[in-house]
Amino acid sequence: MSHRGELTERMFEIQFLLNERPQTLREMAAYLRVSPRTVRRALDTLSSRLPIVENREGREIRYSFARDYEFRPPPFTSAELATLLLAQESIAATGLTAISSPFARHAESLLRKVRAALHPSLQEKLDAMAAVFGSASVPAKDFARFAETIERLTDAAVERKRIKIRYYTLHADTFSERLVDPYAVYFDPDGATLKLIGYDHRRRGIIPFAIDHVRSIRETRERFTRPTDWDLREFLAENCFNGIHGEAVEVRLRARGVTARVFAERTFHRTQRLIERTERTDEAEETTTIEMRVAGGRGLVRFILSWGPDVEVLSPAELRREVAEAHRRALAMYADDK
Repeated sequence: MSHRGELTERMFEIQFLLNERPQTLREMAAYLRVSPRTVRRALDTLSSRLPIVENREGREIRYSFARDYEFRPPPFTSAELATLLLAQESIAATGLTAISSPFARHAESLLRKVRAALHPSLQEKLDAMAAVFGSASVPAKDFARFAETIERLTDAAVERKRIKIRYYTLHADTFSERLVDPYAVYFDPDGATLKLIGYDHRRRGIIPFAIDHVRSIRETRERFTRPTDWDLREFLAENCFNGIHGEAVEVRLRARGVTARVFAERTFHRTQRLIERTERTDEAEETTTIEMRVAGGRGLVRFILSWGPDVEVLSPAELRREVAEAHRRALAMYADDK
């Protein structure tokens, strides 16, 4: 999120906090996970247009709205409510909002606040929409038991603390100690999983780590500086495809039959461009040829294989050979079938 986006969100959260009860700077700072000075600046901005009063209690000052002020949260449109519901469904797929998770109460309080802010007619619409909007995302893993791990990794990323983790690498089936600068925790829609991304000092590069494979975390006394121009979405778009990290490669694929229509209407990557589209004839199936620059490796190969014989790799030659070999190995497993 941009600095401006964080500031806007913080302003709204402070208003909700003050509407619940009088708050001290320390209480708001702890809830928002920022410094009291940051909260003070936000309050100064809000006070220029809202009646926020100060009441001293001993050494502390409690802030609240003036008694005659009626707090009115911003109105929500139906489209915004639908977006909120879909977002909550996607998060629920990770298990983070399961009843056993510490995140459950936050999910519940979020919807309670939104519901309370609505006109009665929209409250009814929200309840109705909750029954018809949903997500097809399947919880491949339950992350509820990793809530503490997620919180520690998030705190380390926010506070720029270098950490040591004991990590299990599934592909190599090995454990290793890793010194990591945690940049971000993100949701990967591939399998509905949560990952940490950061600078790995052993491999000297920015790579993703599966959060459920982090066996232990130990903070060091060192701090790190994240590159100012680093952006999570940009990094993932250029370096991850189908959930797997890899070096960028220019790939050209040709889809046939019904899959050709799917390829014509879907965008699998922002670099995707249509190369050729042929119509179906009595002698041949319709085809769609696309080209895109994506992260190579297992994620790309798995994506191509998922379409079976309907998708052919035209280039690069090395990728074409790798996919062909995978098909040959699969065919060999069924060679004795009659």
